[in-house]
Amino acid sequence: MLLKEIMDTMATRVLNDEPISPASWVESALRVNALKGELDNELIAYELLIADSVAKMIEEGKSGTIADKLCKRGETYKKYLELKAELKRIEEFIRLAKRRATIQEW
Repeated sequence: MLLKEIMDTMATRVLNDEPISPASWVESALRVNALKGELDNELIAYELLIADSVAKMIEEGKSGTIADKLCKRGETYKKYLELKAELKRIEEFIRLAKRRATIQEW
């Protein structure tokens, strides 16, 4: 199962008020955590692309501030921010899944 499928399945179950066992929460969190490595690597690649763009502009004579601002207006930076937000949601899902499993065990 792909990361997005796991996230979508759990979101649907929550929205439908479907009972979810503590084991299901933990299993989903473990799978999501194992699969998010690819997204982590993709985020790193975007960071490096942006850093390279800034460095090239500085080498061309632009100031660091201007180079930084120019790089933040492009499609690469937009994708970087979207991916960063997605990873933040995934990390929050993992945290909440662990918490939810703990609460349900009481």
